[in-house]
Amino acid sequence: MDPRTTSNWLGTSVLLAAGLLAATVAHAAAEWQSHATIREAAEAAAREALPGPDQVLADSPDPRLRLARCTVPLAASVPANGVRSARFTAEVRCEGEQPWRLYLPVRVTSTRPVVVASRALARDTVLAPGDVRLAASAPASVPAGALHDPALAVGRVLRRPADEGQALTASLLGAPTLVRRGQQVSVEARTGGLTVRMEGVARGEGALGDIIEVENGGSGRIVQAVVRSAKSVEVLLQ
Repeated sequence: MDPRTTSNWLGTSVLLAAGLLAATVAHAAAEWQSHATIREAAEAAAREALPGPDQVLADSPDPRLRLARCTVPLAASVPANGVRSARFTAEVRCEGEQPWRLYLPVRVTSTRPVVVASRALARDTVLAPGDVRLAASAPASVPAGALHDPALAVGRVLRRPADEGQALTASLLGAPTLVRRGQQVSVEARTGGLTVRMEGVARGEGALGDIIEVENGGSGRIVQAVVRSAKSVEVLLQ
């Protein structure tokens, strides 16, 4: 036989064999149920049974396991009250032409909504709604004093810088300064049913409820007063 003919014949045979092998592998893969779909079915059943926003993660089947591809959508269920545990088993079933049944371990991770910084924030930032957001966090990782309602953070001032995604705690936030040193304020003094108002100058800075020194604009006398708003303070009479 002509060597060139032999070479061509061998090359063609190798290509045909490779093509047949690829086709066989592709056909076999199409015959098996995807492990990802099995895991997704188990997780979906667990999420449906969970009362809250807990996260679930099913184990993957043994990679050596081959189950016939189901001709109908997979069915899955979890045991009664099983989702109250941190770990339980979900049943995944094929009820098609070639039925099968598989059990997968499922882990449950409880989470809580926590207020975090939406971006990196500098110290003394007065928080606006866009500066904070809610993020799911595992209870073990939630710091003491963490806030769970964004409304409790908005309008407060940062005592220290905060990184993006950092949980905001009550100790990290302070009341914004309402009165500045040298600011003109209305000074009120109440006694019985009588209220006396006068103008004064703040000698210090204070947030709502802070006690600061104020100089009486008429007499020059220094008194201590409680910050009631951004423009007024109240002298507490004995």
